[in-house]
Amino acid sequence: MLNIILTTVSEVFLKKLIDLELKNPILLCSWQGWPDAAESATKSIEEIISQVDIIDKYEISSEAYYIYSDKRPHVSNPKPEKRKIDWPENKFSFVKTNSENDLIIFEGVEPDLFWKKYIKEFLSVVNYYSVTQVIMVGSLLDSVPHTREPRISITATRSDNNKLLKGIKFLPPTYEGPAGITSAIGEKLDSKKISAISIWGHTPHYLQVTHNPILSAAIMKEISKILNLTLNFDKISKRSEEFRSSLNLALEDHKEITKYVERLEESYDTEEMSKIDPEPKLIIKDLENFLKESRENQN
Repeated sequence: MLNIILTTVSEVFLKKLIDLELKNPILLCSWQGWPDAAESATKSIEEIISQVDIIDKYEISSEAYYIYSDKRPHVSNPKPEKRKIDWPENKFSFVKTNSENDLIIFEGVEPDLFWKKYIKEFLSVVNYYSVTQVIMVGSLLDSVPHTREPRISITATRSDNNKLLKGIKFLPPTYEGPAGITSAIGEKLDSKKISAISIWGHTPHYLQVTHNPILSAAIMKEISKILNLTLNFDKISKRSEEFRSSLNLALEDHKEITKYVERLEESYDTEEMSKIDPEPKLIIKDLENFLKESRENQN
């Protein structure tokens, strides 16, 4: 019975999709949950959404994908004697731009159930609008100090001749371990030969905060650079300064954490220096690889 219900939902959803005459749309997406440490990824997308003109929206029916005793809906009272329930949402927002690529922005919640069915519905939009480039945004807990510039790592698949990656430092995906929805969708994109870029912000694991606006701002800057988007950073910068001040004040009397942060700073600075001035062995290895590739090309 459950499969019948899910199929019906998918069919209804597909009938709602209409041709919006989008120009080579790029899909930008993020998910609440495991791939969203300190809500840094989803909040960056929310801020971008607030600054663009949305021409249309579509939503995946979410009823079948969540255990509500785990991902509870949120209740609020917007008006006296007026209660409102906000359920988990998975929605696409469509944006016309002045560039050669229009934009589809997806805001989702990592599902609890029926991942394969969820991915199928997600990809139905990708297919319908002939999306050839997907950018997935996430954030993770890491051993990084809050006193340094936020660390952003970027990975990409099918990167050959990708204009979006010009001037961007990136690596192929190397992560191995428990998979999130981003990895599951990434695998399907690979099989469909659709280029995927992943932007991951690293938030200090020792900070017990609901939102890290400093990291959200850093993620926004990377998105802005890759998509050539003009964004206003005034609001997020103000939140970042307030967050930084509150954090410094809260940590003033915690000497153990201060010492721990100092150790993280040393490790962070060493890693950053190795990127600028790599060890001689690494330079020699890079040179050997270059010469080997040159010989192979000549043959």
